[in-house]
Amino acid sequence: MPRVIAIAGPPGAGKSTLAAALVRELGDASLLAMDRYQQMTEAPIDEVARWAERGADYDELPVPRLAEHLAALRRGEAVTDPVSGVTNLPGRCYIIFETHFGRAHRATGPLIDLLLWLDTPPDVALARNLRTFIGPMLQLPVRAEALADGLGWIDDYLASYLRVVAGLVRLQAERVRPGADLFVAADAGVSAVASELRRLIAQRSV
Repeated sequence: MPRVIAIAGPPGAGKSTLAAALVRELGDASLLAMDRYQQMTEAPIDEVARWAERGADYDELPVPRLAEHLAALRRGEAVTDPVSGVTNLPGRCYIIFETHFGRAHRATGPLIDLLLWLDTPPDVALARNLRTFIGPMLQLPVRAEALADGLGWIDDYLASYLRVVAGLVRLQAERVRPGADLFVAADAGVSAVASELRRLIAQRSV
């Protein structure tokens, strides 16, 4: 049965980059990303704020078929990506699971064999996200209207971050980080991470 290697961390920590690199480095692995299933980031910020005020229960968030698909991959069955419709084939050895909530999510947490927490400082993670957002604006030529729209979107994003998201990032670290099996520094090399994962898996298999 494949081992589920989960990767969690704050927004902008580098989860997607590390997940894709581990799939390549480990070889016989498949990738499942919560972002392909979650719907909360499309919700109005006021709705997110109300959820946070109610206690930010991770199990309250809709992630249709995520646990079902993770369990199927773990059994060695193929699943269909809900966004692209492409068939996601299981790896025989590893499933790399990119998740926001680690073992703190009731439906998917019990399916995780090893949990990595990306120890990226929140300010670094935010700066990474901003660089991603700004990148397209640096590509010439950019129409003045498009530039104004882009800057307006970033201003709204930062306002929402200060109002709601920063608190949720702190809460995520409090809830998810303690359940991690491996803490990965922001500048850790993927080969070193993969080597440590193999060591931990071998250790637990003894």
